[in-house]
Amino acid sequence: MRFAYRLAATAALVIGFGIFAGLYHPAETIALGDAAGRQFDNSAASAIGAQGIFASLSGLRMIITLAVLAALIAIWWAPIRKWFAGAAAVALAAFGLTLTGGGEAKAYYDKADYAEVYLVLPNESAFWIPDTGANAATQTNMDSEAYFQANKIATKRFQIPHAILPGSGWFAGYYVPTGRLIVVDRTPYNREWTKSSGRGTSAKDESFPCQTSEGINVTVEIGIAASVAEQNAAKFLYYFGVKPPAGDRKDPAVIFNSVYQGRSLAEVMDGVVRGKVSALVCAEIGARPLDKANAEINPIMTKIQENVGAFLETRGITLDYIGWAGTWTFDQPVQDAINRRYIAGQDKVVAETLAPYAQTIMTLAVAEGVRSAVGKFDGKLPQTLSGLWLLPSNWIETVSSALKEGSAIPTGK
Repeated sequence: MRFAYRLAATAALVIGFGIFAGLYHPAETIALGDAAGRQFDNSAASAIGAQGIFASLSGLRMIITLAVLAALIAIWWAPIRKWFAGAAAVALAAFGLTLTGGGEAKAYYDKADYAEVYLVLPNESAFWIPDTGANAATQTNMDSEAYFQANKIATKRFQIPHAILPGSGWFAGYYVPTGRLIVVDRTPYNREWTKSSGRGTSAKDESFPCQTSEGINVTVEIGIAASVAEQNAAKFLYYFGVKPPAGDRKDPAVIFNSVYQGRSLAEVMDGVVRGKVSALVCAEIGARPLDKANAEINPIMTKIQENVGAFLETRGITLDYIGWAGTWTFDQPVQDAINRRYIAGQDKVVAETLAPYAQTIMTLAVAEGVRSAVGKFDGKLPQTLSGLWLLPSNWIETVSSALKEGSAIPTGK
């Protein structure tokens, strides 16, 4: 076979293989992506079927690669054996290695195809989204809720299949994931946002400073708990997304990252949700003067609970509870004024309660004063009377006035 014929045969082989690869690899990517989603089925047959497709397509790749290599060897065998002898064998071995793979696997962008697996934990929701094709219809998820209803624990090993990326190499391109596994951690969340370093979830001040309608400073503390239900995991992902992998977005190692972690509930609650709670709390307090805010502390929390719950529901989060985590605090002069007014108000209530019995109280007071003064009366009534913890402030003056007007005081003789 002449040299020109060999070149022509080689060119035809390369072009034919390129056309075949251009048609086969996209189809393989879609087939593998679709098969991978079946691993979430509660079925041994689906798991076996998915693994069978992985193995068969991987084997088919190897057969095609070896067939191309064998055809090249057949075309050039005579001149290789005649002209290069042992050196040609080394070159062919190296060339074959580039066709069949080798080297360290990176799982997401590599010349070799190694198994890449992820273990879905009971507190996680996992979604498999094929990279190409009708992935709105072919994406799947692990239904942890169904496991729960059957009193079972939801956990599963998931294998991420790879396929050659068209155009990523001459004969042997790079293997990349055929889809992405997105994981949402549903671990429940609870916090006590307090001011004191000795209480609450954090040692730092996490209280909420607000103002009443008169501009009086009010600081409040909040306790809250939330969770993400299985059926709401997709909505939660839609609003809060995933944590992007670190690195340059143009780097293949970043582009073809296989597993993405959704933002944690704790991260969302400590950020966006805490800001929303702060706005709602201060809006309720700021709409009222101090006296009304103090009087409506429970209705205020009821309104906050309704608004926070409605906001979280639209984001795929369930509010488990929310409430005050401590007393309201004010600037010290305001607190002192509140205390004085409260004490005065209580004095008034006591005085009003005792008013109908003022005459009786004064009579008893005079009688006790007389008994204690027998043999040592100095003209002054006692200032403290046993058994009477509170009397009208003018009772001493009233009785003293009566004595000065000539009222007789029995001596008992």
